[in-house]
Amino acid sequence: MLKVNIEQKGYGNHIVLKNVLLEIDTPGIYGVIGKNGQGKTTLFKCILGLENYVGKSWLNGKSVNMQTTAWCSAEPAVYDELTSKEFYRFYNHLTGDKESSDTLLFELPTDKLIKEFSTGMKKKVYLNAVLQKEYDMYILDEPFNGLDIESNYCLMKYLKQLAKRSIVLVSSHIIDVLYKHCDGIFMVKNQEVKRYLKEEFDKIEEEFFK
Repeated sequence: MLKVNIEQKGYGNHIVLKNVLLEIDTPGIYGVIGKNGQGKTTLFKCILGLENYVGKSWLNGKSVNMQTTAWCSAEPAVYDELTSKEFYRFYNHLTGDKESSDTLLFELPTDKLIKEFSTGMKKKVYLNAVLQKEYDMYILDEPFNGLDIESNYCLMKYLKQLAKRSIVLVSSHIIDVLYKHCDGIFMVKNQEVKRYLKEEFDKIEEEFFK
């Protein structure tokens, strides 16, 4: 179970999030939407403890931490002078794992430096690294950006498998994808976060563009 209480989060005098109470008590895929600058990424970073804020976040009764939660930012950083295989090992070292997984979501060359990869391939490298181990929760900020149609399909199919036992939070500007696959959607707007159940998805666009 995820519980998030953000009493206030701001930068200087600018308040981004206020009085946010968010609870998820069952595994599944949950979408996060909002216009640029409304605070989607800030929400994620607060949950993860990567930003200071007034409040607290719990996962299964304990403070959220990077050992139990996977995090993929919208523009993940990879090291260009490493090969993909070397990066997987490096990422495992950062997360305290000893071995890399032999099974990866995306097939990529292992003998080329990452700097030779396209933007989409670099995104795949990072997703492969993050998804090497199992987590209680996955937070992915715009994971479909930069991926081709086939890769998006493979990623969503995999996330649906993960969502059978874990909480998966996904932000995306591709709302139709969220409508189709999410068990609930959270809208970040005007410092608040509002939850919509699956049967309420038809109300989202009206509220989003109001």
